[in-house]
Amino acid sequence: MGRKTAATGVGAEMLLTTTIQKIASLRAELSSHETAAKARSDAIRSEIAELSRSVALDGAMLDQEKISLARTVLYVRGSYERAGEDRASVIQDAVAFFATGPRPYKDLRQDYFGTKNYDRWSGQRSDHPYWAGPSHGTICFAVGLTDAGRKRDGFTPEEVEACLYLLTRIEAIQKAEASVRAA
Repeated sequence: MGRKTAATGVGAEMLLTTTIQKIASLRAELSSHETAAKARSDAIRSEIAELSRSVALDGAMLDQEKISLARTVLYVRGSYERAGEDRASVIQDAVAFFATGPRPYKDLRQDYFGTKNYDRWSGQRSDHPYWAGPSHGTICFAVGLTDAGRKRDGFTPEEVEACLYLLTRIEAIQKAEASVRAA
């Protein structure tokens, strides 16, 4: 016959239920705490990165305000240093777009300008409509307008100047920003 102990009586069942409920409650509390802690850690890391980028740009004597303004209408993706043979033409055409306006076949409102890596060729020029890419190879460097920038008819003189500033100093800007990531 079964032996009854204090752990098998009615009081023990209630103790077991209470203990399991407490474990579930603590797991939920721990999960909530970890989620909040991760969010705060991510926010702190982001702030540190932005301040470090600011220091690097200042140290490189680059105008942060112009760079920030340019990035409201213009994006640069990928590394110019590793963008290959046709990288200069990407910057040249983007500069011409901002300096003189859209020219036939070179309108940043319609296409982004870029270079791609394909087979053994690195940095082949490859321009595409937004949200599209090459059928062969992958884009390694691209210059285009942000979604907000594409929706606008024109840009202020300050925005044009800022975009030209960023484009003509892209190597120095990317080098300064890379020094922050390396640190």
